[in-house]
Amino acid sequence: MEKITITLLAFSTCLSLSLPGFAQELPPGNVIVNTACTINDGHTFAEALEAARTGNFEGENSPNLIFYRQPIAGGNVPANGFLRAVYWENLAHWARGAGAGGGPLDEIVNCDNANRTFFVNRNIGQGNAYEGGTSDQTLTGAVTCNIKQGSSIADVYAGLAELNAPFQAQGDTTLMQLSHRFLGPNENAGLGAAIIVRFVGENGEGLAARLDNTPKNTGTPPDAPVENCSEMSLWSSHVIHWGLPTQ
Repeated sequence: MEKITITLLAFSTCLSLSLPGFAQELPPGNVIVNTACTINDGHTFAEALEAARTGNFEGENSPNLIFYRQPIAGGNVPANGFLRAVYWENLAHWARGAGAGGGPLDEIVNCDNANRTFFVNRNIGQGNAYEGGTSDQTLTGAVTCNIKQGSSIADVYAGLAELNAPFQAQGDTTLMQLSHRFLGPNENAGLGAAIIVRFVGENGEGLAARLDNTPKNTGTPPDAPVENCSEMSLWSSHVIHWGLPTQ
């Protein structure tokens, strides 16, 4: 699949939002823990989904959400690789519930638990991801960037909120997220600089329509609060556990 070149050009028109009196309040967010996994020889991704979904997720210390994200245009992901994304209320919640199970997976998958990455994740505006929790699969897209020196995560959030507003005004239901990496070294970014801008579709067709309507530009504007942005990766995201109320 041809990669989708997408940049944050609209940041250059949104920088006034970071000026005093215009700054948008930064919500506290939650925590995402991402782990790279692979399917063991002799097994399939479908087996991994089935086994993971048999896990016991009862109790207040269980994670809020678990997804297995299989690359479509992933970039350097092994053919048998996928991403495990687990959402927690905060880091203390993760510490209490990190032992929560995901089924008899040891024979099926191998996850790089020694190199997990932790993000503070904030939703931008509203969305209806996974059809409000009633669907077990959708498409997601992700762009990685570094926060430019002299800018802040609040500047990035404000710019993305402005960028997202016209889509929402037209009835787009894609959920935009800003994930700020805080644990797990990244040799390509300075301290606290690595972010992911994520797009989670109501369903696969919904995300595809959002991307169809997004300008495909080249490069990142010099006055944007971010730099070194990647091309977008595309993933098929499968629900393992949904512990939040459905919409």
